Amino acid sequence: MRASWAGRIASAALLFLASPAVAQTCTAEVGAEEAKTYVDQCLEVSPATRPPCNADNACQLIWDEIARGCAMLGEDAPDFCSDYGE
Repeated sequence: MRASWAGRIASAALLFLASPAVAQTCTAEVGAEEAKTYVDQCLEVSPATRPPCNADNACQLIWDEIARGCAMLGEDAPDFCSDYGE
C-alpha cells in the first residue's frame, strides 16, 4: 500500500512539473498604465477581427500582435512600431 501511494505522489509531482507555466497578465507584468499603452497600440495596428489586444493576456502576446500589425503596415506604420521592429 505504501509503495502505491508513493507512486501516485511521484506521478502527481511529474504532472505538475510537466505542465506549462501559466503566463501572467500584462497588467500584472508591467502595471496598468503601461499595459494600457500596449493595448492601445495593439488596437491601432492589428488587422484581426478579434485581436489579442487585452491587458488580461500576456504582454508577449500583445507585443507579437503589435509587431505583426506593424509589419503589415510597412511604411505606413505609426512611429511606435520602431520599438517592435525586427
